[in-house]
Amino acid sequence: MSGAVQVATRLLAERTGMQVGDGLRERLAGCLEEAARVSGQTPEGYAAGLAGNPAAFQGLLDCVTVQESGFFRHPDQFAALGREVLPALESPVVVWSAGCANGQEAYSLAMELAASGHADWQVVATDISATAVARARAGRYSTAELHGLPAAHRRWLRPAGDLWEVDPALRRHVRVERANLTERFPVEPGRCQVVFCRNVLIYLDRQVSGAFLDRLVDWLAPDGLIFLGYSEAVLAPTDRLRVEWIGETNALRAVPRSPARRRGPAPPRRPGSRLEVAALVAAGEAAVAREDPEAAVAAFRKAVFLDPDHAVAWFQLGLALGAVEDRRGASRAYAAALAALDRCDREAVQAGLDGWPADELAGVLRAKLGRP
Repeated sequence: MSGAVQVATRLLAERTGMQVGDGLRERLAGCLEEAARVSGQTPEGYAAGLAGNPAAFQGLLDCVTVQESGFFRHPDQFAALGREVLPALESPVVVWSAGCANGQEAYSLAMELAASGHADWQVVATDISATAVARARAGRYSTAELHGLPAAHRRWLRPAGDLWEVDPALRRHVRVERANLTERFPVEPGRCQVVFCRNVLIYLDRQVSGAFLDRLVDWLAPDGLIFLGYSEAVLAPTDRLRVEWIGETNALRAVPRSPARRRGPAPPRRPGSRLEVAALVAAGEAAVAREDPEAAVAAFRKAVFLDPDHAVAWFQLGLALGAVEDRRGASRAYAAALAALDRCDREAVQAGLDGWPADELAGVLRAKLGRP
């Protein structure tokens, strides 16, 4: 790792909690080289001045962060929101799109809220990238960027030259601002009932993401919900949250802090029969065979939600996450697979490995995790 990348990596971790893994290191190096070239400096000299130059640091953030988004991405989460969650909420409803990227997620949430029947509602959209915030505020998208938008919601788009613009009547309900998740929350405590924070925490250090979620529990409205991305851990990272099945997906439910509260047995999971888990694993394997890793991730993730002790499903989830280049998610899945192997009957596990020794699977998992 070059000296410039080391300096920038340390600064990003200190100021944002961002963890620069293998997937981002090459991108960070490219951003530093280009910015240094434009400013007529060496990468090392440019990186050394980042700490005292807020504009340059923001430019690096804009370059290195991935503003990947889409309308109604992972539609089962929006279906759960529209059918199960919003009807049970009392107005005013506030939903936070944390890490809104270019804004499609925020406007998708707004479309669901507009169709919910609630008269008083707001979407708060934040991102650490100034470039992403500017695009989200503009609410203008190419035809290609409308992929995933259901026909019923296309009425909210207006032609704007070669682009499509979100109707101002909808945009008035969406407040967009730049924010660092490690510093502050965008509205007063207790007002926000739902948070969509998808594919954001995978870029943060585990301790930083855990601290963020713990603070979020105290800030949310009572029983608030957090929707994470499919590439993020399915198990609650803190006892302040519990995993809850909603429709065809899952979310984290905030558990209020109580001095008298004692940690007891985990709340029961959504019941899943062996046949249901086996069907999900088979669906994941079929998705792998047709070279659809995202569908495979979704199927294997549901399987391990229903059966957290299914070591093979965790292993297959890790492989599928690796195929979509989510290295951190893959590592977590491999670690979960190894932990499942350690606490389960090896003979029972081996029965599902088609003759492949369970000890050999453990060796493969340790190798993937870099463990002796």
